Amino acid sequence: MKLAYPVLVLLLGCSPQPTRLDEAAAGSPPATGRPTTPDDRIARLERRLDKVATALDKALGPAEPDPAAIYALPLDDQDPIEGPRAAKVTIVEGYDFLCPYCVMANPVIDQIRAKYPDDVRVVSKYLVVHGTPAATAGTYACAAAKQGKFTEMKTALWSRLWKTENGRPAAHPEEVGKIDELAATLGLDPARLATDVDGCKQWLQSGERTLTAVGVHGTPAFFINGRPQRDRSFEAFDRTIAQELAKANRSSVAAADYYDREIVAKGLTQVKGRFAD
Repeated sequence: MKLAYPVLVLLLGCSPQPTRLDEAAAGSPPATGRPTTPDDRIARLERRLDKVATALDKALGPAEPDPAAIYALPLDDQDPIEGPRAAKVTIVEGYDFLCPYCVMANPVIDQIRAKYPDDVRVVSKYLVVHGTPAATAGTYACAAAKQGKFTEMKTALWSRLWKTENGRPAAHPEEVGKIDELAATLGLDPARLATDVDGCKQWLQSGERTLTAVGVHGTPAFFINGRPQRDRSFEAFDRTIAQELAKANRSSVAAADYYDREIVAKGLTQVKGRFAD
């Protein structure tokens, strides 16, 4: 971290009495007897500032995605996709089935898909926040996708795991124990489902790696063609999608290749730390 000395003083603050850092900056002759130089003192201060920055980063928590940046979220082969695979706009959704804010955001996503049936696809990535029951629900949704029933299972899970009580969504994680019965009502093959559920544990791990790399540590999280979407209202989604659709329409890249070539290939692969250069 290269900083000019006046900036270092401002960051470190003023002190009426000399501190150890002041003494280090002043420099004492090293063991070799060679007098310290200005470069030695600056290097010593920079090392200390790096430690301060690391401590501050840890105390403040993980850095969040920059709303002005475009992030590369590559798609996993197991990611369930709703909508046309050659859509010009890709919404990557990070969620877990026991997150109350996720269930509240779900109707907005349904509205968006209804408005843009040909131009928007929604890609699901899972981030387990609410423990084992949420993980189990996620693996069943992934397994249902392998039988072409992801949307049906997703809808059924939202309905089964959440009830409106006193005007608010209330979670019922105990219903996770009845997912096999739920799967039967959807016509899923039970033997194949059991095999695929085990394999879908890798999907959960893949989603966590992809999302945490770009600063996602909670749910829900949305990226529209790589742009972090914090406002979860329909109007906000609609505005961002219209902007991204206009950009895609101006591009000479084919719709089927647009996300990989313009977003994944060019976007940031990880979130920057607060004190990164």
